[in-house]
Amino acid sequence: MIVAILEDCPLQVARFVELLEQHGHQAIACGNGDHFVARFQEQNCNAMLLDWEVPGRSGIDVLKWARAKLPSGLPILMVTQRDDEEDIVQALERGADDYLQKPIRERELLARLAAQFRKQQRLGEPDAEFEAGGYRFSPEARSVSFNGEKVMLPAREFALATLLFRNLGRILTKDFLSLRIWGLADRKYDASLATYVSNLRSALGLRPRNGIVISTVYNYGYRLERV
Repeated sequence: MIVAILEDCPLQVARFVELLEQHGHQAIACGNGDHFVARFQEQNCNAMLLDWEVPGRSGIDVLKWARAKLPSGLPILMVTQRDDEEDIVQALERGADDYLQKPIRERELLARLAAQFRKQQRLGEPDAEFEAGGYRFSPEARSVSFNGEKVMLPAREFALATLLFRNLGRILTKDFLSLRIWGLADRKYDASLATYVSNLRSALGLRPRNGIVISTVYNYGYRLERV
């Protein structure tokens, strides 16, 4: 999992990065709220750890941005020295999934993060139907309905379509997509991805006249967006 860390203390950053990488996660840290937002507008992550008091946008403002702009199921944990009840309530009401006070106990942080990942997986169970951009997905039947039509898709094309529609408006890197579809981040799958994207454009009518298109971000990835 990719964990994004908003923290401006180098010692804390080093501690978080070492802990997370020891347990199989990839950690990406940033010490400025504005820089953090700029980076994760374009880059995916699986969870966020946000300190409150940092340069640029505060952690609570980054939280507000993330809940407005990023997928709703993204786990976000506030990790801060602020221990006032009003601060805790404010963070939870603004959309934080959990609130941890410094100094952090490492096993507790890992356990709380794992709990959020489990929750995310339950919410995204493959048999749960969902709708996005006027398209309705039925994972159990591997079908997509739009404009009164139902289209059946091969397994990997359906998986790609699901990822794109669940992240409408966001750039998804080729590595991220290949990891989720084939279980391995390898550029040898680039040609297959391009073929699947072309097939989806045709099968699902992803054209300007239908209000949604797939854009290619050269040598980086793809983005499904409204037009």
